[in-house]
Amino acid sequence: MTRFILYVCMAFVTAFVGVSWASRGFPMRFPSPVGAQPLEPTVSATFGDNSSEKKRERLAEQQLQDPENAKRNPLRADTLQAATGYALSPCDKTMKANLVAATRAYAMAYSEIGKCNPMFRNCDPVYDKANATYSTPLDLRVREALHEAFEKGGVSKADFPPGLQMAVMSLANSQGNPMSACEGPAEQVRR
Repeated sequence: MTRFILYVCMAFVTAFVGVSWASRGFPMRFPSPVGAQPLEPTVSATFGDNSSEKKRERLAEQQLQDPENAKRNPLRADTLQAATGYALSPCDKTMKANLVAATRAYAMAYSEIGKCNPMFRNCDPVYDKANATYSTPLDLRVREALHEAFEKGGVSKADFPPGLQMAVMSLANSQGNPMSACEGPAEQVRR
């Protein structure tokens, strides 16, 4: 019995010490270093600072002058043509197939440029380069046409492989709608 009382007392003392230590924020007493100074802020950004915009503009200018950029123009033109064709005729299965094929090639090129493993390195420069590469005036027209085509219905992210779905959604700025506006109510119910 005395052993039990001793253990209960030890448990109460331990609980009291633990709670009082926790209520003080778990302080630990270490000798302070001699040359300790307060930390200086490392971020030099200020309100109204537009250095990141200037950097994006500089990257976009570099990409426009890059000879590799001209090689992407056929991809852009094919995607623009397919997206415009689908937006004008969303009921045509051939137009949908052309749109999916062209968008897949366009998104594949975008994801190849932006391929980076964030586990092992900082991917911001890679993403900035990919976004600058795909922000030419023709690319902006392609993105608008893709958005319009995806909003028509009948095409969605499910039409693309899982590895490209994120790139397709970001380029089209839409997830799309698998339900086509061309299908009648009876056809939609059967699905």
